[in-house]
Amino acid sequence: MPFDPTTEPNRRPPAEIDRRNLLKLMGASLSLAGFVGCTGNHDENALPYVRQPEGVTPGIAKWYATAVTFCGLAQPVLGKTYTGRPVKLEGNPDHPAAQGKSDAFTQAALLGLYDPNRSRGPRRLGTPVGWASFRRWATENAAAMDRRRGEGFRLLTGPFSSPTLARQIRALLARWPLARWHILDDGLFTAERAATQSLFGQSLTLQPSFDQASTILAIEDDFLGPGPRQTLNAVQFGAARRKGDRRVQLLVAEAVPSATGAVADQRLALAPDETATLLRALAARLGLGIDAPAPGSQQEAWISKALAAATQGRTLLTVGTTQPAALVKLGLLINERLGALGRTLHFSPSPFESLQAESIADLVADMAAGKVETLLCLDTNPVYHALPDLDFTAALGKLPLLLHAGLHFDETAARAQWHLPLQHDLESWSDARAVDGTTGILQPLVRPFFDVRSRHGLLDIIAGGEGNDDRALVSGTWRNAWGEAFEEKWRAALFKGFVEGSRPEPLSPAVRDRSLELETKSPPRQGLAALIRPDATVWDGVFSENAWLQETPKPLSKLVWENVVQIAPALAARHGLADGDMVEVSDGHIRLQGPVFIARGQADETLALTLGYGRAIAGGLSEGIGHDAGLLRRSSTPWRCDGLTLTPLGKTVPLAFTQPHQQQEGRDFVRSVTAREKAVETDIAAADFYPPRPPQDPSWGMTIDLDLCIGCNACVTACQAENNIPVVGKAMVAQGRAMHWLRVDHYTDGPGDAFQPVPCMHCEQAPCEMGCPVNAAVHSIDGLNLQVYNRCIGTRTCSSYCPYKVRRFNWFNYTAGDADSVQAMRNPQVTVRSRGVMEKCTYCVQRIEEARIAADRENQPLGEVVTACQQACPTQAIVFGNIADRGSHVSRTKADPRNYTLLEEANTRPRTTYLARIRPEEGEG
Repeated sequence: MPFDPTTEPNRRPPAEIDRRNLLKLMGASLSLAGFVGCTGNHDENALPYVRQPEGVTPGIAKWYATAVTFCGLAQPVLGKTYTGRPVKLEGNPDHPAAQGKSDAFTQAALLGLYDPNRSRGPRRLGTPVGWASFRRWATENAAAMDRRRGEGFRLLTGPFSSPTLARQIRALLARWPLARWHILDDGLFTAERAATQSLFGQSLTLQPSFDQASTILAIEDDFLGPGPRQTLNAVQFGAARRKGDRRVQLLVAEAVPSATGAVADQRLALAPDETATLLRALAARLGLGIDAPAPGSQQEAWISKALAAATQGRTLLTVGTTQPAALVKLGLLINERLGALGRTLHFSPSPFESLQAESIADLVADMAAGKVETLLCLDTNPVYHALPDLDFTAALGKLPLLLHAGLHFDETAARAQWHLPLQHDLESWSDARAVDGTTGILQPLVRPFFDVRSRHGLLDIIAGGEGNDDRALVSGTWRNAWGEAFEEKWRAALFKGFVEGSRPEPLSPAVRDRSLELETKSPPRQGLAALIRPDATVWDGVFSENAWLQETPKPLSKLVWENVVQIAPALAARHGLADGDMVEVSDGHIRLQGPVFIARGQADETLALTLGYGRAIAGGLSEGIGHDAGLLRRSSTPWRCDGLTLTPLGKTVPLAFTQPHQQQEGRDFVRSVTAREKAVETDIAAADFYPPRPPQDPSWGMTIDLDLCIGCNACVTACQAENNIPVVGKAMVAQGRAMHWLRVDHYTDGPGDAFQPVPCMHCEQAPCEMGCPVNAAVHSIDGLNLQVYNRCIGTRTCSSYCPYKVRRFNWFNYTAGDADSVQAMRNPQVTVRSRGVMEKCTYCVQRIEEARIAADRENQPLGEVVTACQQACPTQAIVFGNIADRGSHVSRTKADPRNYTLLEEANTRPRTTYLARIRPEEGEG
């Protein structure tokens, strides 16, 4: 749980520790030791990673290749453990879908493992019971199902890609042929599947190659935004932007500002109803024989630039899968005309295991008809996630028995007779496919902390088994597939984290049906339209109990701990609204209340709503936070709701922003140049109050390429995990007391939106060092600006002297109330700071020292050091290294003509510098 000082009965510093308090602290320490010693053990069957991550030296830590799942797909990682305790996740450098990188969701999965609000044991009618009790029931039920051939039994899952889980379900359905399996689909890939089925006669997965494109046209597609494909897309996009011959051009058309639109070279603010008009006009200009109405002047200009750019190289058009399937199909036909198929756009079989699954709508109909006697919801929460017009909750009234299996006692668990806690991915044996189709083996980093079971073990219990040997269940799938080669291939898969050669070859399907069912004329719309999307930090609510993600700022608004009703400036002016003003959004039946946020670049008559809030988890972290935008969704249009009214309520609530002001106001924090220009530095003549320092080797420095930063926050969450940065809660953030060592600023008033990561600058002439009265802010011989926590007395002078505002002060002992499980997660190489102490970015000094010790021990030169933020960054916007080595990557970037210093007029000579954004030259797209 995050620290909230408003719940503390006494805000004053604690009294001196007497004998009684000392014994209490010793007891707490022994409790933690017991927690780690008893449950923080490796699974003896897990195999450590053979090749250490780049820039990381071997030592007492062990690394394991595994994965965590997101939307049913594997996110490949390497897990770092100390004495059986996982403390850090990194992207798997060997995996083709990760290439050593990760996203914020993957980084925060570590906290999900240690979440103190996880379910710790089975419950029957809300009362804790043991697994033996459930196994007795399951054995009797399995015998009854055998006699009845499974009649009345239903299984409900979300989308998944595990071959082992698919094998188990196939076996269960073969044993109980009258049983049925249903999927609660999130709808994220529905339009993609329908479009490819219509066009090619088979359901396929799109595999865009952003790194092969010279021009990308994105229409209502935030492909760089949050989602299971973000890491792979960002890796490829970063590679395309780093090309030396010709930088990729990105043109975006969208109704609501997105991360992709923020980094676009050309962005068109498009009303939702104009998406079809734009696509039809583009298709007509390409000679596809589409009857298209005349586009507006701005749309015509965007189309002309898009076509001009398309003639200069390889082009890729992407249409968001939240759009109707007919528009996605039209986008595929446009790609065919542009020559993208097989070049910048490929196809592969779906990584999901669909088998013969039926929809949740079929399940609800059967429940209402009394055909279902027992329903097992396996790792899914239909009471919260099912679309409202399905009336799932109402159908529960006719269900005799509901079993729920999940990580938390959530909304569905509260309605179930049996709640069965599941293992976290990081303590499970399993398997899953990544977005590119590569199959990976999930091996546990630690034995389960609580009395929980895996999905595989639970299904084994349902079938009458013991459910105790997950590894045997998973390895059995691959033993059948590999035969005599099993042992060799199994060990290789565990070492590398994935099955070599399992990535499917790209398909070249033939077009079978070019017909399009497009509306010839948009029907008149009454009221406002709302676009509903997963949230950038808590997704659809699956991460709403994760405090790291709740406190990770939304990439564009910089809001934390809630969702808002996002509107355009014109709509706000019409209603006299400002940020934080409460409004009611209604479709005539459902009424939602929430604060507004005004976003530049949003379509005027459009609302933007995000999922994942308004949860009803009793005692949970997310209880009572935000509004449930999912109540407005409908099966026919799950990502859009029309005919809405917006009513001001005449009251205002405070919003917690990490960056409440997003204008540069004529300053040059973020600079932009053409590819031929140079970022001009000002010739400053200023007094030098610091003694000259002789050059040292190594001397550490960093550059951040603003042309590559997509604002994804992977660096922010990676830094938090690496450096034991505490969560402080909404109230503290609203007072400007966020603790992140690295922030990603977002500016909206330049030539285009821009993101700017701001860590400590590690100034050569650091004002904080001059201002500190006790010499707690010091300069290391290799150029690091460091903080000596034992000396700090909390005057905060250093913070007031810092022109970059990157120092953080512990106003309270934020970590004092952490559960034992959260304490066990902390990186033992980094000091946990106490109340009254200033802290800041250290360039991951612990990694530098680890590399130095290893080099001394092996009598070798100091090798490359990779900071946590650099390691996570999927576009490689962050480069760190030894600037004394003129051949190092960081030295080469500092010699780039785009290199410039932030607030150079302060004459602080920072070691962190920036590469200016590249703007298109006259005549370019």
